[in-house]
Amino acid sequence: MQPDDKARLTGTLCVLAAVIAWGAYFPYAKIVLEKISPASFLIIRLGVGAATLYLLNLYLRKSLRIERRDWLFVVVTGLIGIVIHQLIQLAGLKETSATNTGWILTLNPPVAGILGWLLLKERVTMQKVVGLAIAMLGVALLISKGHLSELSLIRNWGDTLALISIGTWSIYIIMLKSRLKSYEPLAISAFHMLLGCVAFSVIGGEQFVREIPTMTAYEWTITIAIGILPSGLAYYWWTTGLRHLSVIDISMFLFIEAILASVTGWAVLGEEFTVLMALATAVIVFGVWFAETRRFSKPEIVG
Repeated sequence: MQPDDKARLTGTLCVLAAVIAWGAYFPYAKIVLEKISPASFLIIRLGVGAATLYLLNLYLRKSLRIERRDWLFVVVTGLIGIVIHQLIQLAGLKETSATNTGWILTLNPPVAGILGWLLLKERVTMQKVVGLAIAMLGVALLISKGHLSELSLIRNWGDTLALISIGTWSIYIIMLKSRLKSYEPLAISAFHMLLGCVAFSVIGGEQFVREIPTMTAYEWTITIAIGILPSGLAYYWWTTGLRHLSVIDISMFLFIEAILASVTGWAVLGEEFTVLMALATAVIVFGVWFAETRRFSKPEIVG
């Protein structure tokens, strides 16, 4: 296997692991958010995530070094992608369904792809554009339940917040991509988890102290599991994937996250998932496969 192919395979496997973890996260997070505030939830989630990554570093012995000249940049990136993004997304999740949140976030690939093309001068093939269009058609069919003339993405304030979170996430990955050649993904991910935990401790410390005694053992188990997997490990896997793949490549896999969010929302919360929705997910999966396979010719749209 050629070095480029090995790097692409590593990146793909890491991103798949991350989006699988994130896809299952939304319904379980919604259960906990019925009991405690987003800030209290994030203190535990990010604290556990930071501890997980620093313990992982003891095993892997990766460099955690960040040059002084980049401290401000890394802090601002974390504030946008961890603090602001999570506050907006979780506030939205409290007001809308896990399924709606997952499907609105499928707008991430086109938004992030366009920003990567414009700001990072990444090359985008016509094949990827066609695959993205197919996947977005599948999303439209799913959201509208087959009636495109009645398509309505935004139904409440929670949906609006989910839409806003697309901007914060896209800005985060563009900023992150520009520095990943210089640093270990583990260093960035661990620092951002810790930064988020500290920030939310300042924002919601008093509320956290009041709310923690109300949590059941089941809710603690969910939150700690979310801290280990969809937070600590998944952010590390995502950052590792971003180091090896382009922004549009990595963003395409967010369609898989949305599918898993719907399936888990149906299984855990009893949210709707019909045969038509299943057929629409098949269209989405085909679009992602078409965009990412290398069997076809590659005319390029050059940034």
